[in-house]
Amino acid sequence: MSTDSQPGPPVAPSLHDSYVAFGKAIADPTRLDMLVLIGETGEYPCTALEQQLPVSKSTISYHVKVLTRAGLVKVRREGRFFHYELQREVLDYFAPGLLARLLAARTRNES
Repeated sequence: MSTDSQPGPPVAPSLHDSYVAFGKAIADPTRLDMLVLIGETGEYPCTALEQQLPVSKSTISYHVKVLTRAGLVKVRREGRFFHYELQREVLDYFAPGLLARLLAARTRNES
């Protein structure tokens, strides 16, 4: 366990690999949309993602795996259902303020 005051990078073996995983995770528009949706509520059910995004369940599953490998999303299972939680400290470690900017842009676009 790290004793630093700032959270460390996710599970990847080196800082370089962690940045590569982060870059890949946010490079896809669908994954960015997922981060915004999950980030708005703190925890988001898979069934809601299926309703909000124009992609299949298997595509959502693939994108969740990419986000999880990058340390950006934590998955919690409740019975047959999955819930996704944004790991804000990891996102803020790599890109401070990114979520706030994405949420603000979404709010402006919905107005």
